[in-house]
Amino acid sequence: MKTTIEWQDGVHFVANTESGNKIHMDGPADSGGENNGARPTELLISGMAGCTAFDVISMAKSKSIEILKFNVDIDASRTETKPSLINKVHLNYKISAPKESKEDIEKIIKISVNKQCSCCIILSKAVNITYSLELN
Repeated sequence: MKTTIEWQDGVHFVANTESGNKIHMDGPADSGGENNGARPTELLISGMAGCTAFDVISMAKSKSIEILKFNVDIDASRTETKPSLINKVHLNYKISAPKESKEDIEKIIKISVNKQCSCCIILSKAVNITYSLELN
């Protein structure tokens, strides 16, 4: 897996990914940016949530669980010290699916966060990761 980071101006960068996609990163004005992209730490937690979302949807499909709607809300907190490190992440899975599938979905989420999602596993070495499920 390879990515190239290309400087645009100020603190605006573009990641050119191996898959041919571009991701813009920038900072706020008080850091020399113009808000032309996500903050790198936003991408870090977004990538983690995207990774576990991929797992949950894939595993639910393999178990023939019908997912009607799926969102993951991410709430991350940071330390007050410099550098300001992410120290807690809470993933709140909001899923519309049949009520009788709740137990299976809870198991799938647990497997994803603790055993399957490479991003969750890597980040859990340094960050406290918790999760919850809202089933509608």
